[in-house]
Amino acid sequence: MLFQNQVPLYPIEVPMQIGSVADSARNQIQEWIDTGKLKPGEQLKEEEIAKRLNISRPPIREAFKELESIGLVLRKPRRGVYVVEMTKIDMWEIYTLKANLYELAVQLAIPNVTAPHLTQIFLMCREMEVCAGRNPPDITGYQRAHHTYHKIILEVSGHRRLMQFASTLHQQVRRYSYLAFQEAGHIESSLKAHQKIAAAISEKQKKRACKLMRDHVHDGLAVLYRRFAPDAVFVEDPNCTEVGNDEKRYHVYTYTLQGER
Repeated sequence: MLFQNQVPLYPIEVPMQIGSVADSARNQIQEWIDTGKLKPGEQLKEEEIAKRLNISRPPIREAFKELESIGLVLRKPRRGVYVVEMTKIDMWEIYTLKANLYELAVQLAIPNVTAPHLTQIFLMCREMEVCAGRNPPDITGYQRAHHTYHKIILEVSGHRRLMQFASTLHQQVRRYSYLAFQEAGHIESSLKAHQKIAAAISEKQKKRACKLMRDHVHDGLAVLYRRFAPDAVFVEDPNCTEVGNDEKRYHVYTYTLQGER
């Protein structure tokens, strides 16, 4: 279990629109999960959340179903609904898959990218820079711009299923990336990585852009391991002697965690 302390829910002050009650409830519960107000393993009680959101219980049930479909909550028979707990194996699976999906997105997007696309990508880089430069850094704003940045690349790739899978992974890991961005220096290194990726895409340097994207995702995994699995022991994969240091680092994760299964 990665978290133990409980933090009470914060009430909503702005009334929700009737036509989007279930969606609003889902978004609010997901925000509580993402920002750590709801902890992994914590039980979600319909009545309590309905009272805090000042709505009836049916929209809460619908919100639970949607959150369960993307892997954020788990319904246990005769026990209730709980926030899903994530192990280091889960992190490894999500981030290594995410690295490959994002790399593929870059590979497919570069031949199709246009000047307006690049303008949007660099605009998100600027927005991330503004959020990172605030004191304290605006992590929620940074995540929002970060998500839009990758969404643009995914959309330009033209691969519909790739976009769907990447979206699900993003939602599953967003709460942990929120914590990772609190680590000293990580938000700054993330910003630099995105700026370099954007530059490589604009110059049509496919190989460089793909490597930068892959390394960026692996760096996020490394930050989470340092925080949540400091006792993890990584050994070098002997079959990776012909690749660079960054690529070898990825195989180190793969080799070690597969051995723990």
